[in-house]
Amino acid sequence: MSASPEPEKGHIAQLFGRDSLYMLMWAVQIIGAALLTPITTRVLGLPEFGTITSANAVMQVLFVFAGLGLQTAVQREYSTFENPRGAHQLILAALVITAGFSAAAWFTVPFWAGALEMGDEQTALRWAVLWAGSSALTTISLGLLRSLDKLLMFSAVSFLQAVVAEALALGLVKFYRPTAEVFLGGQVAAQFVAALLGLVVAPPALLLWRDRHVLDRALRFALPLVPAALSTFVLSVSDRLVVEAQLGSAEVARYQVAYNVASMPMLLLSVLNSAWMPRFFGIADESERRGVLASSRDALYRLMLPVVVGFACGAPLVLRIWAPASYHPARLHFVVCIVLITAIPYAGQLAVTRTLMADGRTGAAAIGTLLAAVLNVGLNLALVPRFGLEGCAFATLAAYVFLYVALEAFGRGARVPPSPAVLKIQLAGAAALALASAWVSENALTLSLRAIAGAATLVWFVRVLRTIGTENRETEERTRPVHAEVLMVAATIEMSGIIPERRRGERRAVPATPREDERRFDDRRLTGKHWSRPPVGEDHLEGPR
Repeated sequence: MSASPEPEKGHIAQLFGRDSLYMLMWAVQIIGAALLTPITTRVLGLPEFGTITSANAVMQVLFVFAGLGLQTAVQREYSTFENPRGAHQLILAALVITAGFSAAAWFTVPFWAGALEMGDEQTALRWAVLWAGSSALTTISLGLLRSLDKLLMFSAVSFLQAVVAEALALGLVKFYRPTAEVFLGGQVAAQFVAALLGLVVAPPALLLWRDRHVLDRALRFALPLVPAALSTFVLSVSDRLVVEAQLGSAEVARYQVAYNVASMPMLLLSVLNSAWMPRFFGIADESERRGVLASSRDALYRLMLPVVVGFACGAPLVLRIWAPASYHPARLHFVVCIVLITAIPYAGQLAVTRTLMADGRTGAAAIGTLLAAVLNVGLNLALVPRFGLEGCAFATLAAYVFLYVALEAFGRGARVPPSPAVLKIQLAGAAALALASAWVSENALTLSLRAIAGAATLVWFVRVLRTIGTENRETEERTRPVHAEVLMVAATIEMSGIIPERRRGERRAVPATPREDERRFDDRRLTGKHWSRPPVGEDHLEGPR
C-alpha cells in the first residue's frame, strides 16, 4: 500500500522549508569561511599551507574516533525513541569520550608522528588533536540543537565553529606570525569556545547505570558509522596523500584549492543530509517514509542540474580569485569539472544512506563505503603517477559512482521508488556539459559569457526551488495540525457543563491517586515509553490511552 500523497508532500515542504534553513545558515558560514581561503593562500607559503592541509587530514581521522558517530545517534534517540533526556545523556557520554580520546592521542603523538612522516611537525599534530576533539563535541551538540529546533543557537555555535575560527586563524598568521602552528592554534581556540557554547545551550544530563540501555543502543547504532566515516575520509583525503608521495607538497596545495572549489556542492549536500535526518527518524510509517525519501531525492536531483552547470561555468573565474598565479589556476579547470560532477553520484549515495540509516542498517552503509575507499586508493596509486591531478580527480569520481551502485544494491529491499528516467538523462547531460566546458579557451569574451551563464543558472536554481515549494506548500498547509481549533473545541466542551454532577463554578475533582497505567506526556518524553504497565498482580482492563 502506497503512502498518501498528502502527508508525504507535507514532509517535503518542511524538508525544503524550515529544515533547510539549518543547511542555509551553515552554508552561509561555510561560504564565508571559504571566502577567506584566497587570503590564506597568499599570506602563507606553499610549504606552510601544505602542513595545514596534512594536519587537517589528521584532524579529520581523529574527529571520527573522537565522535564515534554519536551526532546521528543523538538525533535518533530524540526523534525515533522520543527520548529527549536520553539525547542529553548522550551529550555527557560524548564529552567523556572526546576528552578521553583527545588525551590519549595527545600523549601518543611521538609514537605515531613518524609513521605519518611528520616527526618534525609534532606541534602541529598536537593542535590537530585538540581541533579534532573540540570539533567532535561541537558537532554532537549541533546535532541535538537541530533536533530541538533551536535555529538561533544552532547558527551561533556553527558561526563560531566555521567563520570565527577561520577569521581568527587568518588574523593570527597575518598580524602575529605566518606559520602553520599559529593558524592551527587560532582554529582550536575558536573551536573550544564553540564547544563550550554548545554545552551551555544543549546541556548534558546525568547518565546513571540504570540508563545504560540508552548508551548501549546509541553505540550499537553509531559504531558502524565509524568505519563508514573513516572510509569516507579515505575517499576524500587519501588522494592528497598519494599526490604528496608521488608529486610533492606543491601539487597537494594546487589540488586542495581545486578540490575546495569543486567540492562545495558535496559539502552542502552533506550538511543538508545532517539537517534532514531528524525528520526521517521521526516518520514511523514505513510506506510514508519511502515516499518522502524518494521525493526528496528527486527534488535534490532537480536542484543539482543548475548547480552543476553553474559551477562549471564559474569555475575559471573562481579559480582566478581563489589561488595566486603560482598555483597555475588555468591548468586546474578540468580537475575542478571532474570533481564537480562527482556531486551527482554523491547525492545519490547520500539518498540511499538516508534510507539505510532510517532503517537502522548502518552496517550495510559501512561495508559499501569501505569497498569504495579501497577502490579509491587503488585507482589513485594506478592513475596519479601517469595522469597527475586529473587521474586523482577521476579516481574520486569512479569511487563515488561505485559507492552509489553498491549502496543501491544493499538498499534494494527498502523498496524506495527509483528516479524517473527523464531526470537521469538530464543529470547525464549536465555532467557532459560540465566536462565540455573545461575545453573552452579562456579569453575576455568567454569569461564574460561564463559570468552571464553563471548568473542565469542562479535564476534557474531559484525557479526550480520555488517550483518545489509551490508543489508542496499547499498540501503542507492542509496537513498542518490546527492547534487553535482544537483548543477552541476543548474550551467549548469544558464550558458546556456536560458533567451532570458538577454545578457551575465548581472545580472538577482531581483523583487522589492517578491511574498507574495512565499515559503522561512528560513521562513519555523522558523515558521514551508510551505507557507504564501496571504492577505485577494487578490487571487493568484498559490498555494505553
